[in-house]
Amino acid sequence: MVLRTTALNWKGMNPYATIALLGLVAIVQSTVLSRADANGLYLQLMLLVVISWSLLRGSREGMVWGFIGGLALDLLSAGPVGLNAGLLALAGYSAGWGEAKVFRANLALPAFIIGAITLGYALSQSMVLQALGHPIPWFEWFTHIILPTLVLNLVASPLVYRPLRWLSHHTGGEKLEWR
Repeated sequence: MVLRTTALNWKGMNPYATIALLGLVAIVQSTVLSRADANGLYLQLMLLVVISWSLLRGSREGMVWGFIGGLALDLLSAGPVGLNAGLLALAGYSAGWGEAKVFRANLALPAFIIGAITLGYALSQSMVLQALGHPIPWFEWFTHIILPTLVLNLVASPLVYRPLRWLSHHTGGEKLEWR
């Protein structure tokens, strides 16, 4: 099987390097970061990578990165296969709306996008898990897990965004600024 970058319009990013990078992010999130949690709270690295790449490269690449990264997370977790792939593809597509003109006009937009998508991702994931029979104590879940994770993602997002901005610039993407 041959992946063609022109068919996917990956703007210079090698698809094999993309798969390797997202696989590495999934491994780090599933091993190192899942063990570094505090009361169930840990950095959602894959979500931040997908959102950041979508802001840099747009909805199409964000959706592809979300699907590949989500599938890698699904394969490394005990959860239902396809849950992360579907939700991260949707997150990547949604975050890509901020890529073009709106992104340049408003420096607060990346923080808003990260916050909104983190919240939507966590709530969607929780609703699907509850529908599959996992009990979710909503008030405790929201106040002790979702809100602290939202804050952690917002604080860590510049640390994830900046290396991806460098990667995007060096793989043929247009350089955008987020200061």
